[in-house]
Amino acid sequence: MTLRKLSLSLALLFLMTAAVVPAVAQVPQQEKIHFSVSTPFELKGTDVVLPPGNYLLFQVKPNDRSEFALYQDDMTHSPIAMIRAVRIYYSLGRLPGKANMLMEIDEGSPDNYPMLQGWNVPGDFGWRVIGVTPRTNSSLTKVQVRR
Repeated sequence: MTLRKLSLSLALLFLMTAAVVPAVAQVPQQEKIHFSVSTPFELKGTDVVLPPGNYLLFQVKPNDRSEFALYQDDMTHSPIAMIRAVRIYYSLGRLPGKANMLMEIDEGSPDNYPMLQGWNVPGDFGWRVIGVTPRTNSSLTKVQVRR
């Protein structure tokens, strides 16, 4: 192989790499939010009360940023619920400094459990829950459904 063919091959390889790398770098990342709760809490708009413990919110699809799956402990089992959320926009000087679960007491509930209303991500905008679809599976033993 001559020096000219070698330099042409290297230039072609460089151009192909330069075209592929930015495309790969722009893939949206799916968020994972780990949180712990020390008291039972209710999912908004449902009669589902979850026990204290560790939970994980996972953004289901990179192209649909507003759908989250709620897991108990980790992602080794099916999600407890699917949560639809919308962004909470803060002014740039007022972005949250730490992660925070937004809970409010449901005064209409006979048990007055805190209800998951949303969450904040540090250095980013927050999320407000607009809809919850709980899993309706009898094998879900740790969830209390009020009747």
